Amino acid sequence: MVRKEIKQQAKDLIKNGKWFLLFVVILILSAVSSLTAGILMPVALYGLHLAIVAMFAGAADLDFNHFGTPFKDINHTLKVVAVYFLTMLIVMLGTMLFVIPGIIFYMMYVQAYRIMIEKPEIGIMDALRESKEMMKGYKMDYFVFLLSFIGHYLLMMITFGLWGLYAMPFFVVADTNYYLHLKKVRNEEKVVAEAAPVEAEVFE
Repeated sequence: MVRKEIKQQAKDLIKNGKWFLLFVVILILSAVSSLTAGILMPVALYGLHLAIVAMFAGAADLDFNHFGTPFKDINHTLKVVAVYFLTMLIVMLGTMLFVIPGIIFYMMYVQAYRIMIEKPEIGIMDALRESKEMMKGYKMDYFVFLLSFIGHYLLMMITFGLWGLYAMPFFVVADTNYYLHLKKVRNEEKVVAEAAPVEAEVFE
């Protein structure tokens, strides 16, 4: 995975003031989540994920209509919520055993709620399994990707949180872009794997 490219694409996406709009949206969603003791956090992330993906797909700006999508199919949204909190539970239990298992579990299942958002037809455990498969061989790469944001967190502390106005939207968008890149890589691998038996039959 080309981490620099992923982050640069995120920077390009939030330029021209879009970072500030995203910050306001994230701030509002965080406030709503706090007022509901975090229960609505996965619902908020659902809409935000769709909006950011749409921007990477070519949408000129942040489309607020995406934030209403979770309320159109409650059964699907409940599965997204279940996957989100089940992932958090697994990570928490792993951390209670020892810090390292918690980190590993997080890396394994971090993409589960995004997969659940994009695949309403699959089950909760399927989303967890697909995330585990998707992150196989990329857990360390993703860990390094997360570590690359340490400088931004230090700047947030030095500026008493002001740098967070830019850093928070940047991280959220870059993190989503990492998922999109990894999904593309896995899809390409799947196409190659499916084509291989056909090619073998031709040469037999």
